[in-house]
Amino acid sequence: MFPKKYFQDRTLLFLNLIVVLLALINIIAAVLRINTSQSIAIIRYQVALGLAGYQRASVWQLYSFALAAVLMGVVAVFLSARIYKERRVLSILVLSLTIIALIFNLIVAGAILNLQ
Repeated sequence: MFPKKYFQDRTLLFLNLIVVLLALINIIAAVLRINTSQSIAIIRYQVALGLAGYQRASVWQLYSFALAAVLMGVVAVFLSARIYKERRVLSILVLSLTIIALIFNLIVAGAILNLQ
């Protein structure tokens, strides 16, 4: 599945390492900050509704941030390995865009988990 040269490319190894570390940071940050003692959590704020604009849902829905980080990381690593056979640059692009997506996931999860 993984080409032999894929693991010898330092740039790709570095980007893979960053993707895995960011996914782990996302998982740890989400799991540690979710307060499961409450049955309802604030998941969204709608400005147009004013003070009544806080949308509530089950606390378990907040774990979707960790699940999204895992899915993004796994899909990016496997897609990057598959694309590497044809084009190295596209493989680097996939990993770079995944890093940006994981950073955005961390920021959004932090903002929503601060509403609890």
